[in-house]
Amino acid sequence: MTTCMNRDLEWEQQAYGMTKDQLDRMVKQQAFPGQELMFAMGMLSDAQEILAPEWNPDGVEAHNANRARQMINCAKAIVFDLMDNKETA
Repeated sequence: MTTCMNRDLEWEQQAYGMTKDQLDRMVKQQAFPGQELMFAMGMLSDAQEILAPEWNPDGVEAHNANRARQMINCAKAIVFDLMDNKETA
């Protein structure tokens, strides 16, 4: 069981740059109630900025591409959570 849990945490860490619990806490602390979707959209905008050609004239560096990927995954997780909550309400 612990090995499975460790694998899950490792997956979350590489996917989000943090654990899912940390992501959930961040959303609760930083997003205004009812504005979680806008918070996710802000994360997508930040990811776009990281990848923007004007900031990367020589191409996107691997660490920036990875950070953008993690931000996109975070935004998707927030949206999926909102969809799940809507379906169970």
